[in-house]
Amino acid sequence: MSVDRLGRMRTGAPVACATRLLQEHWPGSTLLTPADVGLDGEATGAADFLGLVESLSDAGFLSYEALVFNSDGPMLVDATLTARGRAMLADESDRTN
Repeated sequence: MSVDRLGRMRTGAPVACATRLLQEHWPGSTLLTPADVGLDGEATGAADFLGLVESLSDAGFLSYEALVFNSDGPMLVDATLTARGRAMLADESDRTN
């Protein structure tokens, strides 16, 4: 499944932003928040962020240590792309070149 197909499942720009951010931090992991993917200013930002996490996780593209909720909203601790996610991004890159 491509990033474009995931984008149609949920919010497209945040999905692309999240996957790029995770790719930049690979092979390490990172803390991922709604603000990191452009969802901090929206009324439904937390719900959209959770939908994005669900979509990427269900597709097998995202791994994380914990999903934490605090007064600042949800955040993923130690989020990283899976091997499947990296392969999908490599395929997308090959097709655009």
